[in-house]
Amino acid sequence: MQSPLRARRESPAAAPGTPVAATRVKRGWMPGFARMFGSKTAGPKKPAPDANPLLAFPSEPGGRPEPGHVAAAVAAVPIAVAKSPARVASVSTPQSFVRPLLVAAAIVGVCFLGVLAAARFQVPQFMASAPRDGSLTIDTRPAGSDVLIDGQRRGATPLKLALAPGAHTLTIRSGSDERVVPLTIAAGAEITQYYEMKVAEPAAVVGRISVVTDPPGARVAVDGKPRGTSPITIADLSAEDHKVTVTSDAGLVERVVPVAAGNTASVMFSLPKASGPVGGWLSISAPFDVEIVEHEDVLGTSGTNRIMLAAGHHDIVLTNRSLGFEESRKIEVTAGKTIAVRVEPPKVSVSVNARPWAEIVIDGNSAGQTPIANLLVTVGPHEMVFRHPQLGERKQTVMVTARGPNRVAADLTK
Repeated sequence: MQSPLRARRESPAAAPGTPVAATRVKRGWMPGFARMFGSKTAGPKKPAPDANPLLAFPSEPGGRPEPGHVAAAVAAVPIAVAKSPARVASVSTPQSFVRPLLVAAAIVGVCFLGVLAAARFQVPQFMASAPRDGSLTIDTRPAGSDVLIDGQRRGATPLKLALAPGAHTLTIRSGSDERVVPLTIAAGAEITQYYEMKVAEPAAVVGRISVVTDPPGARVAVDGKPRGTSPITIADLSAEDHKVTVTSDAGLVERVVPVAAGNTASVMFSLPKASGPVGGWLSISAPFDVEIVEHEDVLGTSGTNRIMLAAGHHDIVLTNRSLGFEESRKIEVTAGKTIAVRVEPPKVSVSVNARPWAEIVIDGNSAGQTPIANLLVTVGPHEMVFRHPQLGERKQTVMVTARGPNRVAADLTK
């Protein structure tokens, strides 16, 4: 029979009623696997160097027992080992497998949930098709306006673009006129935009007037502002009509002179001598403006009441460049008298048509129903009215020129 002291050396101590085989089980591979996944504080603490090894009980949750219970614990050890050593080993071995199995099960569960989530959410998103682009058509009047989408130039109108769905900023530029419009493009949508843009005004340019008088030395003023004595050329004049005034000892003469951009208008004044009247005046009456030219010198325009001319014979030309009108006249000027010249505008042919058809009224007079060909109308501006019983009425101002051909048309369906 073994002594109690020898039994205690061969078997580790345990609390009453709790089978322990910690020393024998820890020598296998399972405790090491448990330490890899378990807490660092799972194993028993090493006893202090001066502690009694017989009093170290790793399996006790309450730690080291009180000294008063040491004798009872030592006496119970040989009985538990001697009577049922197989039971001790069979009970302690399953406890060492619990933690590793739980950790392994948790890892497998996390991996399974990760695979399931990837299959549920990521795969449908990856396989989803991209939304279709929308279509944007842009047109302006006048055409040729620059088109910018989100600040980037994409071309000039008329223009058709494919745009990704979402919010965009459309910018239309035509000279100094700019339109900024926010747009929202839906997938597969077709959007059309039309804009009336401002027509750029031509840049202001200047012209000149050359003034010559006979006799020279007359005082010259333009639009009431003195400019010097004749002969003189006045520069930096705006492209419009200007009033030129010439003053001498014999009196004052005025003319309205049109100035074209970049050109020089020449005007000549024949002034009477102080000794007596040596010149007369010319008065022009015309349904439109005409210039009076003699030997390539502009004497004046029909807008002037009277034009002073030297007494005698004159060959003058009456012209209107915009209408293509030109007529030569021979006049005889009597000193101290005014000669009146009346301009009768010539008639030219005009062709008029309308869609689907219309009744034509020119300057208040009915001209018939379209189509009308070779209708005789005087040169100059006319008001033309197109009338249709269902489509209404439309008015146009038509400039009939002597050069021709003169064709007028209107689409009443638009």
